[in-house]
Amino acid sequence: MSSDSVYMQRTFELAVQGRGWTNPNPMTGAVVVKDDQIIGEGFHPQAGQPHAENYALDVAKEGARGATLYLNLEPCAGRNNSCAGRIIEAGISRVVIATRDPNLNTSGKGIRALQDAGIEVEVGVEASAARKLNEIYFKYIVTKRPFLAIRTATSLDGKTRTTACDSQWIAGKESNEHHQGLRASFDAVMVGINVIMREDPDIVCRLPRAHNPLRIVIDSFARTPINSKLFNKPGTGLLRPNTLIVTTKAAPEDRIRGLQSVGAEVLVCPELDGGIDAHVDLARLMQILSKREITSVLLEGGSSLNAAALSLGIVDKIYQYVAPKIIGGSDVPTMVGGMGVAFIEEALTLNRMTARPLGNDLLFEAYLREED
Repeated sequence: MSSDSVYMQRTFELAVQGRGWTNPNPMTGAVVVKDDQIIGEGFHPQAGQPHAENYALDVAKEGARGATLYLNLEPCAGRNNSCAGRIIEAGISRVVIATRDPNLNTSGKGIRALQDAGIEVEVGVEASAARKLNEIYFKYIVTKRPFLAIRTATSLDGKTRTTACDSQWIAGKESNEHHQGLRASFDAVMVGINVIMREDPDIVCRLPRAHNPLRIVIDSFARTPINSKLFNKPGTGLLRPNTLIVTTKAAPEDRIRGLQSVGAEVLVCPELDGGIDAHVDLARLMQILSKREITSVLLEGGSSLNAAALSLGIVDKIYQYVAPKIIGGSDVPTMVGGMGVAFIEEALTLNRMTARPLGNDLLFEAYLREED
């Protein structure tokens, strides 16, 4: 691995320290190197705070003059106090950038500003890894839609719960810790009403000082109990904010008012066409969430909600924790319900699939699209 790649990998390690807090901005890291020594580092800690370059240059001070700066994403330019302008003022002589900003309104401007100032610029070092690091940002900026990932835990035979509807602790400790990290990195966690009625989860991230996502419940008839753990902090009686109940015009007004009375926001969403029963149009919901700058959604729904999202083509990625257990049961649900397909050639084919151990479990990650 070249020295450029080594230093670029360090920008990734720095960038992820802002995971969950930077949205709708990307995660960025910056490293200042002079005479083969790191003299300044920084990362973007939160939306509204300075970008990574500023922190790294503050640490490097006058040592930045004539140094090399490593960035996992093209610096911003064209605005007051832009990062490109700060880099130029600091006297940096070379900038190594992993990838351009995908925003068509700004892409290339930061690079050109640096080049016009006589700075040597190299683009493309560890580009694939940089795009994966910020895959949520890339999807949101390019398509104006949230990055949607399904998260599920199953037994080896694909079951998501037992015959007695017991679903807790299918996966082991390491998988559950990884799951908490996922929650912290997404803007929102979405579940279906059946999960709420069956399990009464509180849907919070239990990692210390971690970002807690917006909680979204797909509930066409506003059946969510007002005494749900979503709304009450145990032992205090205080309301939990940050809960969105997505329903339809079929929901009774008194139920909507009841949910609002315990602190929930209720969104009446358009329905899918052609069904006998009212079902939230998840594709339209993604459009609505995008306008709210919700850049990512982690779907922790049951088999029906997973099937609906997959059938609409709005899923980007799947995280599946597979435990070395066999549950059995012909009527026990698997991760995807719905009608299924009649022929193998109609099945969804996943791409770029990887597998790695988490304790005794295996974590499978796969994408619904081929492009990198």
